[in-house]
Amino acid sequence: MARILYVGCGYIGTELALHQTAVGHQCFGLRRQSNQLPDAIHALQADVTQLETLSQLPADLNYVVVSLTPERYDKASYQSVYVQGLKNLINALHRQGQTLNRIFLISSTAVYHQNNGEWVDEDSPTKPLGFSGKAMLDAEQVAARCGYPATCVRYSGIYGRGEPRLLNWAREGVSSTTQPPHYSNRIHIQDCIGVLKHLMELDMQGYELATLYLASDPNPAPFAEILDWLRTQLGEGKANPLLDIEKRLRAGSKRCSSQRL
Repeated sequence: MARILYVGCGYIGTELALHQTAVGHQCFGLRRQSNQLPDAIHALQADVTQLETLSQLPADLNYVVVSLTPERYDKASYQSVYVQGLKNLINALHRQGQTLNRIFLISSTAVYHQNNGEWVDEDSPTKPLGFSGKAMLDAEQVAARCGYPATCVRYSGIYGRGEPRLLNWAREGVSSTTQPPHYSNRIHIQDCIGVLKHLMELDMQGYELATLYLASDPNPAPFAEILDWLRTQLGEGKANPLLDIEKRLRAGSKRCSSQRL
């Protein structure tokens, strides 16, 4: 059975680790505040931005799943956590002489710059305009040069937990243009867990994984269609052309293909 370290063990990492422990794997969860983890996961308290806190990682690891979340949404935080934090982690793994089967890095479709409804996949050019996309793309490059087999997974907009932002926008009357349409790309949080579970199981079976996967629901839809549908289901709200969704979005309009996955 495998020994798996989840770095940045939030909801996705915790749920996957609980599944893995249930089938016999030994799972470790590394967080800044480790007391929030279930007892079935071996808790480790450390901060990837502080190299000295990573000196006591578990020995003989087979897999490391990196799913980081900066405390603040700003350039410095993203660079510190995604880029320098990943470098610190890899440095610590090499110092301990770890021989891993594979590192999985959770990335984002924020690395894409396309904004005219184009289809994008793993081979599409990436020239991110925002600091978050730039940091994640830099982290992907760090992973590619880390000295271990590495697979990056780019998730699109994750939904299924937390604040129901789209529902609130529908109620408020937020609207979106229909020509040209502004596309939404989404993936449910349970599918995020399923993707990682699937890829890890394939690797354990000896299947040759790609270095990069785009993970998104396979049918991108225009925001206008989504908001109108939600208003119909809710039985409330009315589209207000003065409340333009484009002013509230961080991502451009593109369509994500998960065909490789």
